[in-house]
Amino acid sequence: MSAHTSQMDDIRLVAQPSALPVTELFVRLILTDWSLMPMLEQVTATARRLVETVIDAGDPRSPSFVTLRLRLRADVLVVEVDDDVPGLPEPKVAGPGERVGVTPGAGEARTTWCELELPGGMNAKQVRLPRRQDRRTLVDEPVSGAPVAADPEVLERLLTRLSGWSGPS
Repeated sequence: MSAHTSQMDDIRLVAQPSALPVTELFVRLILTDWSLMPMLEQVTATARRLVETVIDAGDPRSPSFVTLRLRLRADVLVVEVDDDVPGLPEPKVAGPGERVGVTPGAGEARTTWCELELPGGMNAKQVRLPRRQDRRTLVDEPVSGAPVAADPEVLERLLTRLSGWSGPS
């Protein structure tokens, strides 16, 4: 199996229960982007299981960070979770075609990973990836390198609108 990564996306989250719905949204976004929606249920369950393990073992008063990463490599999609919470249990295989493991990092850091077979005998080179173009900002960038100043009239309108907003009652 080749160790070459064809595509990778990640997100860094605070290891609290609020990270779980964000995990699910992230997986849905990336699998949609990669045209791998048939794997949605399996990848979501795996990512949720790995992130939830970090949340459950952490200290809710002083939560750590967790990085969730999805990687396409050879004939697998790899779900990786980086954490630095000591004493986490070893991951368990939850389904057929899964390979799991832990790669230690510096200090308490570690990466827990789970490889999931791509559907239909696909390999990473056959996955239809998005065409990403250079993105331009919505703000006109100065050619001179000087900072862009805010328009005082726009700021005044914004402050006027915000001062009239009372928020939810």
